[in-house]
Amino acid sequence: MQFNKFKLSAVALAMAGFPIAANAALYSVDRVDNASTSQSAAATAISPNGGKVAVEVLSGPVGLNYSQELPYMVDVEHFINSYNDLDSYCFNYLGYNTCDTWANEQWYGIKASGEVCDSEDYDANICTGGLNKEIDAWHAGYTSNSVATLDGSQVNPFGSGVSGTTLTNPNTDSTNVVVNAVTDSGEAMGASSSPYFDEGSYNARAFVRRGFSGSTELLPPSSATGVIPQIGQTNANGSIDANGTTIVFGSASTHNMAEPNNSNKAPEDSGLSDLNSCSSSVDYSNRACQYYQFANQASVWLLGATDANNARVIAGFPNGATGNTDDTAQASVRAAALVGADTAPTMVGFSTYDDSDFYARAVKFTPTADFDACFATLKLDSSAGTCWGMSLIPGIEIRQNGDIIYSYTEANDINANNVVVGVAKNYRLNNGAYAENVFVNEGTSTTLLTTAQSSLFFNGYNATAAAINDNNELVGKVDIESSRDRARRQRGYVYLHGSAPNLADFDNTRGWLLDDLTNGATGANAYRIAEAYDIAVNGDIAASAFYCAGGYSSTAHDAKCDGEEALVAVKLTRESGDITPRPYETNTITRSGGGFGVLGLALLGLGGLLRRRK
Repeated sequence: MQFNKFKLSAVALAMAGFPIAANAALYSVDRVDNASTSQSAAATAISPNGGKVAVEVLSGPVGLNYSQELPYMVDVEHFINSYNDLDSYCFNYLGYNTCDTWANEQWYGIKASGEVCDSEDYDANICTGGLNKEIDAWHAGYTSNSVATLDGSQVNPFGSGVSGTTLTNPNTDSTNVVVNAVTDSGEAMGASSSPYFDEGSYNARAFVRRGFSGSTELLPPSSATGVIPQIGQTNANGSIDANGTTIVFGSASTHNMAEPNNSNKAPEDSGLSDLNSCSSSVDYSNRACQYYQFANQASVWLLGATDANNARVIAGFPNGATGNTDDTAQASVRAAALVGADTAPTMVGFSTYDDSDFYARAVKFTPTADFDACFATLKLDSSAGTCWGMSLIPGIEIRQNGDIIYSYTEANDINANNVVVGVAKNYRLNNGAYAENVFVNEGTSTTLLTTAQSSLFFNGYNATAAAINDNNELVGKVDIESSRDRARRQRGYVYLHGSAPNLADFDNTRGWLLDDLTNGATGANAYRIAEAYDIAVNGDIAASAFYCAGGYSSTAHDAKCDGEEALVAVKLTRESGDITPRPYETNTITRSGGGFGVLGLALLGLGGLLRRRK
């Protein structure tokens, strides 16, 4: 998983708040990264028992998410590959009046001082991160921007090279690794780029993205043809043990991209007129093969089964792998759970559907009636067919009464109570934002969270639904102000849904900013919780936090840091303490419908589109 905030001086003016009294808090805070002062970090995954934590350290902005099949959940054409494309995306889907700065940051990166780069800075070779660095790696080489660790040890499954390629001389420090999930035994799952190989006159990578489970490379389906076996993509979002088998879930390439001869699909400044020359055969000296894309389908890998490294595709594309001339279909499994007494996992994620254009829609993958027999066959034959049926999450239709309502919907997690959580991205401006709202689904009933559930969810809010545990405790990040035309300040939150058994521990209040729950913990006044990514069964949380060495000026939400702030990875551990909400020193920034005023971080680089996978 990736986070879209880094060095505060790079993207933000910081004002944060912290604990109030010296009482025991409901959560303690512990930093779990070893990032330098020029980097940013987040804890992106936690094991179900809370004992293992994965961390991602970023040197600069990512440009495009390293483990996302569908860029920004809307780029079905694979057109976002230049400054202008990023600027256009920002204007059409984020609505900032700072889109030029946002696009510069995502394209060119940041300077050591934290300032956003422009073209002159980039030409002077003083910028870190950004999409342009990956495109220019062909000539300039590449140094890892995203480094993952698990309990302090680096996770780099392909750093020393990959099999099945003629490339030689890998640069071991040139992969971008993301850990999406961790097991109780310490097995990491996620996605990594291939290392870049020094081929003398150029640097080439064997693939853009490949999933892993521990040291196992997760490959496309064994039935894949053409260029897919060599440069096809995969992604691992997590695993579940069922029917005596460990099932890793995610996505895998099944078809070539739509219209590779379209000039818009060749990255800016790559010198390519299109990507069509890589459609039928792989030649690593052909630069087009560095950027070639695919239709990726919802898939699983059955560890220990026949062809265990090869993906089993679990669904078909509802409207084909390509459509509307240049649209490429995408789908993925984001999470899985054994619901109730079921021994067969129910899974959730998204798939694209054709409604004049391809739109990503939240879906559920439900085991078929003959699952046990089907699964036994599937273990022996990777092409035996699917053992799950795919259905749309109801109540959040893209088009309603003939009008487009949402740009996309996506299911991100499911728990043993059959509670599904995800987000719906509004197609139209609402209270000054293209709001990304949280939904909760149970069977045929889907609820979009609003002030009726918690004051956190004011009219037009943006939030993520990162993960939900079996106690119906949902975590993510949420707007803490309702400003218009720029990135809003956000903070990590927890929301207790329905018959959550621990509601009394939260003073019978369903929604809380995590900063309120750390108030009073030892050392907690040095942190403000920026975003929650994952939650364990016992309530422990993997998160990122704004860190002020020496502590903030007071315990208030809007207290100031006299020094420089950094974004760090933290683990929040559930304690048995009390909740003492933080006060506010000023009321200059308020949120409509929220019930309280809040000051926080001005995140100029915030895209608001990243989500957790479990």
